[in-house]
Amino acid sequence: MAEGILRSLLAPDGAQIGVSSAGTGAVDGSPATTLAVGTAAAKGIDIKSHRATRLTPELLRGSDLILCMEPGHVARAQELAPNAVDRIRLITRTDAEPAHSADAGVSDPIGGVPSEYEDAFNRIQSHLLRWLPRIRAAVERSEGVR
Repeated sequence: MAEGILRSLLAPDGAQIGVSSAGTGAVDGSPATTLAVGTAAAKGIDIKSHRATRLTPELLRGSDLILCMEPGHVARAQELAPNAVDRIRLITRTDAEPAHSADAGVSDPIGGVPSEYEDAFNRIQSHLLRWLPRIRAAVERSEGVR
């Protein structure tokens, strides 16, 4: 859902910004769950065509900003790409504090009930709205963000 949410928040100037998502336990090519698709659709975001991608060192090295949902995802990303540590952040932290913190991040609602998906959607959207000024500023300073 996070990729779809960020794409919608960046529209119409999102063409300058590459947005993708990858999971530490993702099965490449798996579709978004029915509840994720339905939750996003209820908010006007179409993620029916989304397919999962497993997180790799190559994806991390090619990204300017890596927003992770949970501290465990931060740790795994740092293991996979130690040289990208300065670009790996917990989605709930927009300041310069270390990504490893007491903040639990946003839990994956997979296997949960609709209200858990709605809560995750709302939390992700709220945190991404806080990230938008930094993302837009980075685009203004460069040719774009990957």
